[in-house]
Parts: sequence; structure tokens; C-alpha cells
Amino acid sequence: MLSKNDVRDSLIHEYQVIQRIVSKLPAGCEDYRISPTQRSTLELLHYLLLLGPGVMHAANDNGFAWFTENSPNCASVGLADAPVHLDGAIAEMKHLFDGWTDDEFANRAVSIPNMGDWTLGTWMLNTACKFVPAYKLQLFHHAKAAGNTGLDTWDAWFDNGETARPPA
Repeated sequence: MLSKNDVRDSLIHEYQVIQRIVSKLPAGCEDYRISPTQRSTLELLHYLLLLGPGVMHAANDNGFAWFTENSPNCASVGLADAPVHLDGAIAEMKHLFDGWTDDEFANRAVSIPNMGDWTLGTWMLNTACKFVPAYKLQLFHHAKAAGNTGLDTWDAWFDNGETARPPA
């Protein structure tokens, strides 16, 4: 059975990978869009800053007011200051996870308007643990498409270059 800490550690790892990808974004790629209707690199990063903590706040508040309140703060974040803000998102998620007991994580009801009823743990698995990796991969594709052709699939899943890579 997955524990609260397993889910926390997995989500934190995703944000550490995002930090690594941000460090690999080519200079000048802030406005890059893979297609005209998709988010720019910077807009995608702003969304990722909100996403993990936001779904956790949604579980606590039974709604998405936190997203609305914090969107203006993220809109001013540039690539240079993104690492500090990603650290802040990680700290906020750790704080929120620490506020939940294992019993709450397994059994507490979460009711989100137009999204149904969940247990807290199921909410986290079906939102943050799916959405964050998906948008992280989009950021990875932005980095490659905007010019960092040296990135490979390994860079999308691990947060440091010291992790042993499979043989070529």
C-alpha cells in the first residue's frame, strides 16, 4: 500500500526534475511555443509553480481559490528566479503533506465542485501525481525544441547527472 510519504517523495522528485530541466532551458526561450495555441515556456513554468501546491490546497479548501489568489505572484516569475520559486513550491508541498496524518491521507473525504468525491490520497494520485509529470514532460519538450538538443529521455526522469545511466 502506498503511504502518504511515498506520494510526497514522488511528487517532490518530479519538482526536482523540473528544477533540472529549468537549468537546461536555452537562453531566450521564455516566449517559445511548440505551436501557436500552446503555452509558452514561461507560461508552462508558471503553471507548474501553481500545480502541485494548488491541487493540495484544493483538497484542503474543497475548491480552487488558492490558484486564483496565487496566479498573479507566479506571473512575474522569470527563468532566472524560477529555481527559488520551485524551492518555494517544494517547501509548500512538504508543509501541506506534513499537515496530513496517514489516516487522513487514506480516509479523509475531498469534495471538489464538478470533480466529484475522493479520498485525499486518491485525489493526490489522480491529480498532482498525474498532472505534474505530464506538464514536466511538456517543459522537457520545450527545452529540446527550443534548442537544447543534448537532452535525452534520461533527463526527463532523473534530477541529477550522477544517477547511473543505462549502457548505450
